[in-house]
Amino acid sequence: METGGKIGTKLKAFCSNCRGDRNCDVAGYHSERGEDGGGNYQWHTGWYLLVCCGCEHVFAQSISTDSESYYYDYNSQGEQEAVHEETIRTWPAKFKRERPEWFIVNGIATDIEGVVLLDQSLSELYGALDHDLKMLAAIGVRTSFDIAAEILGIDAGLPFQQKLDNMVTRKLIKDSEREHLDVLIDAGSASAHRGWRPSVDDLDVLMDTLEGFIYDSFVVPTRKKAAAAKIARMKAKVPPRPKKAKATPKQAKQAPKSQT
Repeated sequence: METGGKIGTKLKAFCSNCRGDRNCDVAGYHSERGEDGGGNYQWHTGWYLLVCCGCEHVFAQSISTDSESYYYDYNSQGEQEAVHEETIRTWPAKFKRERPEWFIVNGIATDIEGVVLLDQSLSELYGALDHDLKMLAAIGVRTSFDIAAEILGIDAGLPFQQKLDNMVTRKLIKDSEREHLDVLIDAGSASAHRGWRPSVDDLDVLMDTLEGFIYDSFVVPTRKKAAAAKIARMKAKVPPRPKKAKATPKQAKQAPKSQT
């Protein structure tokens, strides 16, 4: 194995646990090189086992270059030189989309029961986004919505349009939200059955819609309950207003009459 003196050194890399670029200790290194038959094309990949200096998270990273991918820049002496482009991959992958603050440790912050399948579906959906699996991500958006609808009491055997109708009737969603969710469902179906590959911007719109629906349906009710419980506990601590003493018959007789 070629280590190239890398082990024991430090490398700046993106830590998916800290969610930022961090100095990392190189705990392991392996180098691979190759070329085509005539030697006109060469490539190199360095494989790193890294330990984040901030949180001690352990992860892997590869840095790849080849003889055909480069650009020109100026060095410190003002001379033009070729700089090889690097392709960097990490495992676990660098987040392409930040998880919402209510999706804590791969689980929705809710007290609604039976959300394990939805938690798992969302975890795999974010994983697909991280790895640029755009068609699978679009399908995962539709699947996550379908699981969420069933948890909310919608019959899983109904066609999607009837599910949306039922959700409007039961006031789980508004008419305007129905239209947005309809687009979400159709996009997932297009990827599943018609080979549609959405762009990053397309997926951002779909994810905004899905996350908004889950937040309103699962997170907000739980937070309202928690807020109501806090108010109830506070109410119990607040001293009651003093009761007004009732006037005795003698006091009532002596009270001045109102002038008209």
